[in-house]
Parts: sequence; structure tokens; C-alpha cells
Amino acid sequence: MASRQLPPNLLPTPLPRYSPRMHLVWPFLLIVASRIVDVSMGTLRVSFIARGRKALAAACGFTEILIWIVVVSRVLTGPQHWTAYVAYALGFTCGTFVGMSIEEHLAVGWALVRVITVKPVGDFMQKLSAAGFGVTRQNADGARGPVQVLVILMPRKRLTEFQPLLRNFDPAAFYTIEDVRHARDIPVVYSATAATAAGKARMPV
Repeated sequence: MASRQLPPNLLPTPLPRYSPRMHLVWPFLLIVASRIVDVSMGTLRVSFIARGRKALAAACGFTEILIWIVVVSRVLTGPQHWTAYVAYALGFTCGTFVGMSIEEHLAVGWALVRVITVKPVGDFMQKLSAAGFGVTRQNADGARGPVQVLVILMPRKRLTEFQPLLRNFDPAAFYTIEDVRHARDIPVVYSATAATAAGKARMPV
């Protein structure tokens, strides 16, 4: 007896091929992405704490722990494939790099630059003042004779603007850059981002 064939529109649709590796790929990507975000927040939180930015540090801490509780801790609960541990380490590494890159780009806070040079600094001081930098000159004696010490306070965002000026003035000048945690009564003219017009600006305590 001849078998009856079903019409083409009634034939069962073949199921898509399922790769057994897909159940490892999505958790891997989820762990890496989550770790990048929460470690970046942790890096920024530490940086903001060091600079006295309480609100920003608290916001980063909230985001960091929320991602950890909701995503990472649940994904890593119970027995795991070895790829989960690789994803955890990879996400931590990338998160540290991303967090530092974001912090450098934001450049929150103030910096104190000390410049030591043997060249006369009168014209250079005028150029810095005209550019809106606060500068103080000190006479000092070095191992090789008298030197001039300049102390310049500026927003960290303006470091990239200041360094070419210094190189043009004295390429051999010795200088250091320090982070400033707290400063009082900074003239608004020295701040590139000051929003108040009261004549003084205060860093957050």
C-alpha cells in the first residue's frame, strides 16, 4: 500500500540546530560586561574618595554593589564551568583599565604643580596669569646654585593646557604634579569650570 505524502505546507518545520556551547557564551559575556561596569565604578569611587567628592563616591558605590548583588553574585552561584572564572578575571582586568581611563578623562579636582628652573620666570609668570593660572614664585637655592620655584594651582582638566606652555618656556625644567584634596577660597578666575560668580570658589570638603 502506497504511503500518503503530506502537502509541503503541512510538513513539520525542522528545529534550529542548538550549539551546546551557547549556554557557556552568554554567561561568559554577562560576567565580563558586569565586572567591567562594577570594577570601573569601584575605581572611580576610590578616586573620588581620595579627592573628597562624597556625592560622586557614594553614587559609584551604590552602582557598584547593585551590579554585584543583582548580576555577578547570581551568575557565580553554585558549580561553575572554568570559563566563568576566566570571564571574572578578564572583566576585572578590563574594568580596572576602563575605570582609570574614565577617571583620567573626567579629571575631577585640582592639581598643584611645582616647577623648578634656573631661567628667569618673570615673562612666564605673566603668560600664566594671563591664561588664568594662579602662580606663586619662590627664590630657592639648589645644589648647583640659585633657582626659581613656581607653585601653580589649577583644575586637573587644564594640565594638558599647561604642560605645552612649560615645555616652550624651559624644556629642561623639573616639575612635579600633586593632587589637592582640599583648598580654601580659590579665586573663580583660576577655575575653568567654576559656576559661581561670588568671587571665590571652594572645593568640596
